[in-house]
Amino acid sequence: MRILILLNNCLLMEKIMNFFKNFLVLSLLTLSALVLNSRAYAYGDYGLSCTNDVYGIHLYAASGDFVTQGTGDYGVYTGLNCAYAGGGRTNSSAIVGGDIARMAANSVIGAVSGRLSAAMSHSSDTAAHMSYSSNGNGIGMAANHIVGGLSVWTNFANSNFENDQTFTNVQLDSNNYDGDASAVTVGVDKRLGNLIVGLSYTAFDSDIDTSVNKGNIKTEGETIGLYVGLNTGAVTISAGAGQGEYEIDTTREDLGSGTTISASDITADVMYYHLGVSGEMNRGKLSFRPRVAYRNFDLDVPAFTDVVPNDGNSIDGAGFTTRDDSIAGKTYSSDMTEVGLGIALSTSAKITPFVDLSYVSEDTTSAAYNNEAVNDSGADLAASAPDGYVTYGAGLMINLQSKISGYLAVNEVTNRDDYSETTVSGSLKLKF
Repeated sequence: MRILILLNNCLLMEKIMNFFKNFLVLSLLTLSALVLNSRAYAYGDYGLSCTNDVYGIHLYAASGDFVTQGTGDYGVYTGLNCAYAGGGRTNSSAIVGGDIARMAANSVIGAVSGRLSAAMSHSSDTAAHMSYSSNGNGIGMAANHIVGGLSVWTNFANSNFENDQTFTNVQLDSNNYDGDASAVTVGVDKRLGNLIVGLSYTAFDSDIDTSVNKGNIKTEGETIGLYVGLNTGAVTISAGAGQGEYEIDTTREDLGSGTTISASDITADVMYYHLGVSGEMNRGKLSFRPRVAYRNFDLDVPAFTDVVPNDGNSIDGAGFTTRDDSIAGKTYSSDMTEVGLGIALSTSAKITPFVDLSYVSEDTTSAAYNNEAVNDSGADLAASAPDGYVTYGAGLMINLQSKISGYLAVNEVTNRDDYSETTVSGSLKLKF
């Protein structure tokens, strides 16, 4: 009897084990089917590039809507994403080029504005020597004196920003992105009575991820500029201009094959200029600095080629090669006019807190998307088109003993269409 019970138990355990094995196999098969179906929808049944030389969508676009027409349709070979995407098949430079120009303008010109703000202050009062940037993207460092009556100064800033426009999928246009930018500026200038003449050098870089094309764009480069500041007694007038070069690298996903489309070492010419007028009023421990400023920045990106990797598979043993995308040259620009007010409080010889508020009217190049190969009647979103924004911020100027001084500030950009930005900036001076 005991032997029969043991045999029954063994048979029961075997049935249970077989059940779990069958359940596991079915689960894996179901999961595989879901993954393959998802890939087929996104990348097509054959996973071929959108620009495959034999089966790419560019071969059929002139003949009408092939999405539902048998073996020649987009969905069979390259996937519906290739057919229905506009922004999804756009190089990232066309999506964020204008915002790169705006960020660079604020970093490059902001450093010079901060330096002139410190150097041209009217009195020797600590609060009067407010040296934060006039656009919230940098703090000027009071200069060290070197030979021949020259002064050297430095500035740094780091920003994190994002466009939060709704992103649904690659078939629907969206301006959604997030990124960061940083800049370091070194300058040298000389005072001639009420006039300051100087030269500045700025290293700038940015890194932005764009959602709609699953892409990225990196920018880095240098600019050199001249600037002048004149203290008339009633107001301070400043002006400057410069030029340089930025190197740009971009990537995005091939929506047919899932491979990475790339372009590198794109050399863009940079030109900028700026004008500003500011005043200063002191009331006890408070100093007020109203200002009006204009700045322009142009980023001239030449024509370049997006390199599309060849396909690793084929339908008929041929058709592995792809067509590269030619990207037309374009100038991305940002023009900004600013009205602002800074207020500093001289609380002690070591710490001077300050606040700043401004409104900026802007004309910045908006995003532009490629046309869809086939109109899917989807609810594509128009590109963000900001025409102005508000900045506010606060910080501390610190003077520790007589040999160490520095600045630290945080600024926010608000009321800009689909956009937010936080900038942390500062400097440190050691006196020997």
